[in-house]
Amino acid sequence: MSSARAISILAITVLAEMAVAAEDNHVPLPAEFINRAATSGTYEIEASRLALTRSSSATIKAFAQTMIIDHAKAAEELKAVAGRFPIPEELDSAHQDLMQHLSAAAADVFDKTYWQQQTDAHKEAVSLFTLYSAKGENGAVKGFAAKTLPILQHHQTMLGQMEAQFGQ
Repeated sequence: MSSARAISILAITVLAEMAVAAEDNHVPLPAEFINRAATSGTYEIEASRLALTRSSSATIKAFAQTMIIDHAKAAEELKAVAGRFPIPEELDSAHQDLMQHLSAAAADVFDKTYWQQQTDAHKEAVSLFTLYSAKGENGAVKGFAAKTLPILQHHQTMLGQMEAQFGQ
């Protein structure tokens, strides 16, 4: 099996496990939502910074710049509503693994790997934010989820428009 294929399979597996956790309709407690939202946002920013330096595609670079701007703004808004709940400073092990696999991706598969990781990450994020905005218990955090959800959905739409170029 090629290293690019192995990287893609591992990344998809990690993100699929995270998506299953988000889709089980377990409404996370505020601290859990904040942790997951912050970690996911940080990962998307870091992966997008890497894409700005490694990608050979103007489309990917434009998308990555949008991710950096939108997720940095969301991170600031999350900090403002988090109150007494801590914001994680570092990526969790699953997101560190994704970053390692993206960093290790060969030049000829980098764009596809980035696109796939972002597609999977946004599916998980939209699921999490949809659930919390509908059923979350903390009003300020619930409001943040509701306000941020359309931005994440827009990112999903952008990724969908890139599928013909970077998808399977």
